[in-house]
Amino acid sequence: MNKIKVLVADDQSILAEGLCTLLNMEEDIQVEGIAQNGIEVLKFLEDGHDVDIILMDIRMPLMNGVDCTRKVTKTYPKVKVLILTTFDDDDYIIDALNNGAVGYMLKDLTAEKLSSAIRNVYQGNTVMHQKITQKIIQGMGNGREGKTVKTITDSGGNVLLEREVDVLRLLAKGYRNKEIADTLYLTEGTVKNYISLLYDKFNIKGRTKLMTYAIKHGILENEDQD
Repeated sequence: MNKIKVLVADDQSILAEGLCTLLNMEEDIQVEGIAQNGIEVLKFLEDGHDVDIILMDIRMPLMNGVDCTRKVTKTYPKVKVLILTTFDDDDYIIDALNNGAVGYMLKDLTAEKLSSAIRNVYQGNTVMHQKITQKIIQGMGNGREGKTVKTITDSGGNVLLEREVDVLRLLAKGYRNKEIADTLYLTEGTVKNYISLLYDKFNIKGRTKLMTYAIKHGILENEDQD
């Protein structure tokens, strides 16, 4: 069985070690290491360790979780970042999601729900703690300082983040990966990762089928109306 390889990034050693113990009890999850700040996360990846998902805390010394998420998703597009924190501040949520995190969970969740969230992220889904979902629905921060996090829920119940919709919109216009990357100021590898995540999320393969799905389920239509 191929296990989901996880890196835990949290500056609270007791909590990080507890997470490792809990997650390693799952048959399909394996913790590869612990990092106490964003710099250690990047060093871990630079050293060539194979990681599928990073459980990323927000407040860490030297480099916080948001800055680290931005660097990870840009340099290592195949690595998925799942925020796991005690903080549900609007700015943290917005910054984390807009910088590439594919999920935002709070530390009050059960071990079972955390394991489920990891599996869902690994399969290409976006996961949100119920409190975070409610904040998004209610219009988080009322546009405070011009910051918003945009999501679309298609008719199939899939939640898409703003970047995923942006990629779909440009694909529909016939853009190639490099053109999408240049337009959205991403690396070509990151664009490929977004497309792969969309394939997994909708359980389809091929750009034509992806466009057909997006139109059928109102994703591109919703984007045009914004």
